Amino acid sequence: MTEILNSVATMTPQWLQEALTEAGHAPPPISAVEVRPMDDFLGAMGEVVIVSVDYNGDTDLPDEFVAKCPMDNEFARQNAQVMVSYQREHGFYDHLAGQVAARTNITIPACFVNLFDPETHAATLVIERIHPATKGDILDGTNFERMHTLVGNLAGMHGAYWMDGSLHEQAWLIDWNAPTLLAGIPRTQECWRNMREQYPQYHSDDLVAMADVFLADVPAWLGRFAQRPWTLIHQDYELDNVLFRDDGPVIVDWQSPMRSFPGMDLGWLLMASHNDETLAREPELLDHYRRELAAAGGPQWSAEDLAEDLAWAAFFWVSVSHVPYMETVQFGEEFRFHRRFKAMLEGTIAGAERWGAAERMKAHM
Repeated sequence: MTEILNSVATMTPQWLQEALTEAGHAPPPISAVEVRPMDDFLGAMGEVVIVSVDYNGDTDLPDEFVAKCPMDNEFARQNAQVMVSYQREHGFYDHLAGQVAARTNITIPACFVNLFDPETHAATLVIERIHPATKGDILDGTNFERMHTLVGNLAGMHGAYWMDGSLHEQAWLIDWNAPTLLAGIPRTQECWRNMREQYPQYHSDDLVAMADVFLADVPAWLGRFAQRPWTLIHQDYELDNVLFRDDGPVIVDWQSPMRSFPGMDLGWLLMASHNDETLAREPELLDHYRRELAAAGGPQWSAEDLAEDLAWAAFFWVSVSHVPYMETVQFGEEFRFHRRFKAMLEGTIAGAERWGAAERMKAHM
């Protein structure tokens, strides 16, 4: 079996030759690989690089790939323990990626090598490089037309997999009852205490009260999340995980798929990735989502139904989005990854406020 790399920066021609062959491809001899960092990318959880390949012979295989593996630091290890991120990405590419691409309008990079060790959670993934393409950026947002497409494609996936019992056959595909999620509770609670002490200006009294209720009994609330109508979600569907080609968006970073209520995806997209243009026309996006959800096989949701689901999503995101912010605040705003987490924190707060999440959730407390 091909060795799983601890760092994709150490990839050699021999390793890639063996890995591609073992995965069922037929590469000609590989004479050289060049591994270089991805422009403007610094992963908080994973190491991601571009791999350029020289072949000694003709092939239909790409001459460039993207390769990724877990970061070797405590923050990444803790996150992997809680979120089982690489296990989920491995399972997605092994079992669902082709199906999702066939059943929906969502475009996913092709996977060429997919290695994972369930004992250590070591992983190496080699996927298609989407190029040329424009990277999405949550710090800038995007135009209404692109956001309209992203919302519609998301609704299409949610509708296609609405309460789909076949998803239960995917043992790697967690839901809110996953025991690993409980491992993150102490860290989340500690970060919340630190957040309230150091940055009390961020949250209104109503949002503080809402987050306090969630964090006082996380297991019970996760159990209630699992009881809501569910579908297949990406769970990190935001602009930094989108590449825009001329023929439409490509969705990357499938480390977090799960069975969940759909507001988790739609809410996160609109909270984390909005700008003034898309915010001004958010009601149109919500109506578009409802239409496309029903057209793809989901329910005929009313505006009130969707508003309720978004409130539940905001309840969760407001209660946890402070964690990456607090984990990276020491780096300062000169680092993009901290500015990104700050934008996510502020976006969840603003979304919860405009959707009246605290008031809506009082009915469930």
